[in-house]
Amino acid sequence: MAPVWSKQPFKAIFIVFHGFQALVMVPWLLVRNAPKSARPFPEWSLKLCVVNALSRQLLLYQTQTRSNSMSDVLTDQKKAGERHALAKPAQADLYSGILASGVAKPAEVGGLWYPAPPREALPDVGNERVVLHFPGGAFVLAFGLEMYGKAVSAAISKYLKVPRTFFAQYRLAADAETRFPAALQDIVTFYNYILSLGYKPDNIIVSGDSAAGNLIIALLRYLEDSNSLPLPAGAMVWSPWVHVTSHAGADYKACRNSATDCLVPTLLQWGAEAYYPEHQPTAEEVAYISPLHHPYRTRVPLFIQAGTTEAFFDTIGEFATEMDKVDGSRVRFHRTDFGTHDLILTYDGVGLEGKVESALRDASGFFEQ
Repeated sequence: MAPVWSKQPFKAIFIVFHGFQALVMVPWLLVRNAPKSARPFPEWSLKLCVVNALSRQLLLYQTQTRSNSMSDVLTDQKKAGERHALAKPAQADLYSGILASGVAKPAEVGGLWYPAPPREALPDVGNERVVLHFPGGAFVLAFGLEMYGKAVSAAISKYLKVPRTFFAQYRLAADAETRFPAALQDIVTFYNYILSLGYKPDNIIVSGDSAAGNLIIALLRYLEDSNSLPLPAGAMVWSPWVHVTSHAGADYKACRNSATDCLVPTLLQWGAEAYYPEHQPTAEEVAYISPLHHPYRTRVPLFIQAGTTEAFFDTIGEFATEMDKVDGSRVRFHRTDFGTHDLILTYDGVGLEGKVESALRDASGFFEQ
């Protein structure tokens, strides 16, 4: 059931209250976290402490008001001009098995190219490397914004040495037609779109953060199960949400560091309830939705990153270990000391560039092995 604050006139009241609260919080957070001994972790910078706390408040606001930011993403895409591209659904046989279950149907979806779209006239586009990245959002919030796309693509270009990134926004879970497997259908649509441009599979790296990391893990499983499309050269998942259950909020509260992480339990509970199918999920569906304790063999080199101060760290590390034990899989688990949730999306401006550089250079070396 949606919170009372998601409907007018209560939503307007909550917006005013939230704005006032944020104004009061900034000076209080600056004073409170000035001494290193008072910070959640002494190794965190003052700016990181403030931004992390404000991010938590913003996510709480979005959860309570059911403000998913999709309209902002669509506005950014419209303003981007030729950098905005639409991916149309592929032929029906690409969406078989798990992707043909339920009422969700493949749909047209869009994203942004950085720094510019590939030119059709380029004879060597197939020899160019590209990263297809998906932002997180607990399956219910849209982060395919220009500001995040610029930060992600800048890091990928600088440290992974990949010249072009496509920052793709999948559908959010909001009704029966956008629950699982709708978002995974979109991931397949986007991957097929990149291939259709002439990019060679061994020059494509798929990437996703938080809930989108979950979707990348599901994509690799689907590609192995279906043999519908060629495998990409590699995959990166950043702070992936690997333990998605019907009691996600309670699961999160039980994690160490949950009190200081930027995520909030109510957001994850909303996301899980919105994403799970309305029927009792099958064992196969559960494995796709919540990959922890459901490892599988993938021939795609899988780079998994997690920060030691995020609440997801333990479950991500456990999942990485499970995957690494599967014969035929090649997995690299990158531990970011004192890293926060979703490093690739949030590093810019809070003193974490060195950590994202370390992670991407490690990923680069791993893919080149």
